Amino acid sequence: MEIEKKGAKKSFTILALALIAYELMFQFMVFGIDMVEMGALLFLFESMQWEQAVDVIYNSGLALSIASVMALLVMGLILRQMPSFSKKQSVTIKTIVMFYVLMQGLQLFGNYILIPMDIIAGYMGYNFDEAMSVANDSSVLLSAFLYSVVIAPVGEEILCRGILMGYLEKYGKAFSVLITAMLFGLLHQNIVQFPITMMIGVLFGYLAQRYSLAAAIVLHVLNNLSVEITSYLGSKFEIVFLVDSLFLFLCGIVSIILVFVKKERIMAFLKSDNIEQPVVKWFFTTPMMLIVIGYFLIFTIKSVTPY
Repeated sequence: MEIEKKGAKKSFTILALALIAYELMFQFMVFGIDMVEMGALLFLFESMQWEQAVDVIYNSGLALSIASVMALLVMGLILRQMPSFSKKQSVTIKTIVMFYVLMQGLQLFGNYILIPMDIIAGYMGYNFDEAMSVANDSSVLLSAFLYSVVIAPVGEEILCRGILMGYLEKYGKAFSVLITAMLFGLLHQNIVQFPITMMIGVLFGYLAQRYSLAAAIVLHVLNNLSVEITSYLGSKFEIVFLVDSLFLFLCGIVSIILVFVKKERIMAFLKSDNIEQPVVKWFFTTPMMLIVIGYFLIFTIKSVTPY
């Protein structure tokens, strides 16, 4: 399959500009809706103090929900890419359970990756506490819970596995899955979530390509719901975190076995692209894309806070 270098780099530049537009729209909408919420709270509840209103808005998922939908529409319009919900292969409960176990196993390995990173940060006078709180704390308000369990996973899968992966798929299936997973990790702008979301992003991408986008959405919803339930119950019963750790460890062992059993299918998928041109090199040498990646990396690193 022949791909022109100039056309590919132009396509990657457009993608970078679309990501910039997405981020600007998201941040603008969040700020605007937060200001409206602030004004409404102070007007409707005269006894409410400014600090109380800020706390309510911080724990609300309203601005995030609206902003993510609007930014998603902007991304789709710029790239002229519609997400495909077509079913390639039937999904069974067994399939979802297997991928759920793999997802939990990858999260365990992601946690191990964070350990040396956290130690290095500690020697430099920084910690992951705030980033960890953002990633793992349960929602306080219903609106935040709905955003976490419904809006965020559905929106992120339509964005990443629907629009972005579909846009990049002409350069190869494995390429689109891996690059989208990287962007998925960067978009979270959280040092704790970055390695984990990048790895499970590969899993979501494979699931969307082999089965359907809807299957990836279901798995993503289950992941976020698991985090919410574990965090909520863990704040009340300490044993919950111990049970969760044991469960993750078990999933890690099962994941290694599953990968070994399915290694031939995995290798076949990675070798399925018949593209000889160095599209990976073109992608990472596109100036605008480097700027975008740098931007998200900076804010990911900024999620590390000083003691």
